[in-house]
Amino acid sequence: MKPLKTISFLFFTSLLILSCVENDFINDLIDERISINNPIDEIQINDTYQLNATFFNNVGQEEQVTLNWSSSNAAVATIDNQGLLSAISEGTANIGVSVTLEDGSTISETKEITVTTEAVDNGGPVSKSGMIISTSSYTLTGDFTISEIENSQNLDLQIEGNYQASTSLPGLYLYLSNNPNSISGALEVGAVQVFNGAHSYTIPETAINDYKYLLYWCKPFSVKVGHGEIND
Repeated sequence: MKPLKTISFLFFTSLLILSCVENDFINDLIDERISINNPIDEIQINDTYQLNATFFNNVGQEEQVTLNWSSSNAAVATIDNQGLLSAISEGTANIGVSVTLEDGSTISETKEITVTTEAVDNGGPVSKSGMIISTSSYTLTGDFTISEIENSQNLDLQIEGNYQASTSLPGLYLYLSNNPNSISGALEVGAVQVFNGAHSYTIPETAINDYKYLLYWCKPFSVKVGHGEIND
């Protein structure tokens, strides 16, 4: 009987793996991107504001590169090579940051900024949101909001009441990642313990623009089962 038990165990394990992988794809390469980490919409005349940006390579890892900053209207706002924005006169300007890749192509991020005579408060908490979708045969769905916690370096991740996840998912873990297909370089939030309804996570020492995706991962078999893109 022992060989039969072994065969049954292997068969059951194979079914779990196939279920996890069924609609997944194995391709860790993604498009490079650059992100302005602390964008603003407005700035008061004669004020300055330090912008910073991060470049993520084709596996979603942060990489140190030369950043090229620019302003579309230097009469309204200027920006130096270190990202220091200076408000000159009332109006609007597109502030951009770009990186030249090894193949000679360029990627960029642009933000329109208004210079005004009115006082501007750029210090409030930032929130982003998204929707969790399944990439396997298991149920995994729901909306979420991720927000800065005021006067801290932490984030609050709220999973909404329409969230549902299959209780049959083996070893389900939640990560924050810049690559929707890999947990390499990702931040492990922890094992998923709630499978229905609203719940939340506090994520310590993490900035709102550090990661682009929520990533649900079948940890025992090291395969993805779902993700949610973090949108502005």
